[in-house]
Amino acid sequence: MTLEQLFKAGVFNSARNTAYRRLLVLRRGKLINGGQLGRGRMYYYLAPRGGEAIGLVLPWYAKVYRNAGIDVVLKHLVACDFALATGVEYLPRREVLSRWMDADYDVLAKCFRGSDLFFEKEDMLHVLVIDYQYSLKYLVERVRLYGRLPPELREKLVVNFLVFAETRQQQVLELAKDVGMRVKVLKANWKY
Repeated sequence: MTLEQLFKAGVFNSARNTAYRRLLVLRRGKLINGGQLGRGRMYYYLAPRGGEAIGLVLPWYAKVYRNAGIDVVLKHLVACDFALATGVEYLPRREVLSRWMDADYDVLAKCFRGSDLFFEKEDMLHVLVIDYQYSLKYLVERVRLYGRLPPELREKLVVNFLVFAETRQQQVLELAKDVGMRVKVLKANWKY
């Protein structure tokens, strides 16, 4: 998370300087690690020792971020921003898979092969497809893919596309207008 995300999540409610000092103490104690984004902003992630301190058994996250490229970090920061902005918690893929067992195997395999995230809101299952500057063809494929789910699953599903430009928002809205399912195209107002 970035410092701004830590404030949004309610981890810190003090001055920025105090928050920085606390993060520095956590880094010196090897409870968290950090990295730097392209514009100099810092991000922080839990170190194995920090995971042990809070009772997490598997320190997979430390390995993911220690060796991660900036693209992986940015994907996770954007997903975190979306969750904080909308107040949702992402569902484990296992749980979504157990609900969708009636769907065709090929469709399921493609749904879970991507980096889409799932959450519940207002008694509906939502899918979050984030546009990481992929080609428009990729977004078209995601629309068609979720359109291939059985009707009883599609009627309980909302596909949310998170884009970063108004032109892309209009393009995705145009693509998704006749797919026979609920689609929202949200424009993010944050950038890294």
